[in-house]
Amino acid sequence: MGQPIEELDRVTVGDVTIFTLDRNLASMGTRSFDEAPSDVGADDFVATLAARTFESDPAINRVYVAANTVQVTRRRGWDEAASGAVASVITELFRFYS
Repeated sequence: MGQPIEELDRVTVGDVTIFTLDRNLASMGTRSFDEAPSDVGADDFVATLAARTFESDPAINRVYVAANTVQVTRRRGWDEAASGAVASVITELFRFYS
């Protein structure tokens, strides 16, 4: 149930990878997290995404969501496996079962 989010583009600059998506996650606002949120509400999809992203990789130290982009900062830089794992977390955000 739920549709996967499509990743349109992925760009890495230093320790930051920017994922551009096919839909807006944060409406007109922006959200920033320097750690996993402790109390994620059931309808707070951006906080849920941040929590899952932090859980997916202990080297992640920042998640920033603005409209249809997600910027993730990771200590020690990025490799294909790390960026692919975060991309999977993002694209599966609205999937409740397969």
